[in-house]
Amino acid sequence: MPGGRLGLLGRIEPLYTNGYSRRTGGGIGAFTDGNEAQAVTIANKITIFRVLMIPVFVVLVYCYTQEREWLRHIALGVYVSASLSDILDGYVARRLNQRTAFGARLDPLADKLIVNLGFVFLAANEQFEPAIPLWFPVCVLSRDIIIVMGAYTINEYFGPVVVKPRWTGKATTVCQMSTLIAFLLGVPFAPHLLLLTLAVTVFSLLDYVYAGCVQAFVKNAA
Repeated sequence: MPGGRLGLLGRIEPLYTNGYSRRTGGGIGAFTDGNEAQAVTIANKITIFRVLMIPVFVVLVYCYTQEREWLRHIALGVYVSASLSDILDGYVARRLNQRTAFGARLDPLADKLIVNLGFVFLAANEQFEPAIPLWFPVCVLSRDIIIVMGAYTINEYFGPVVVKPRWTGKATTVCQMSTLIAFLLGVPFAPHLLLLTLAVTVFSLLDYVYAGCVQAFVKNAA
């Protein structure tokens, strides 16, 4: 098993941060020896706090009704707070040299969970207007699953995965976060933004698949 599953996780992680980790300032390997062993840092505590905000956000979205409009506003506030904490923990990790493997893996996982679960529960709650169609979170989750499974396959059969930054991944993240905020705000153009996000998400998937196929072909030829 080339590289092992733990090593594969380290190489797949940039797929979720689009090739750049806010925690490391340049990839999963940029750690100091002392901090790598110290998992519970201030930066990691901020990230854990963000993880704990995810179920709060999900419950608010799930319980929302048009008669309880305030829940929508609180959910938006929780999501914005989580986004700001994402910026803060990255800054603290770099400023105080608290970069750890634990943080570098938990940070992108927290980002993915709050966005993906947000789409799932927004789509499941018919009280939201405008509404997110049920097929949209399926598309978003399918992209992530295909990318991870593709990276796993390359790692298993063609050798270690080499992940490089891709602008399509960054564009997908920005579009998905903007779409989530737009539906929480209930702005009229939210459905149009959703279609744009769908197009960018699909294009990003094709871009990653192409990059993976090229990498597999080169390794196989070698």
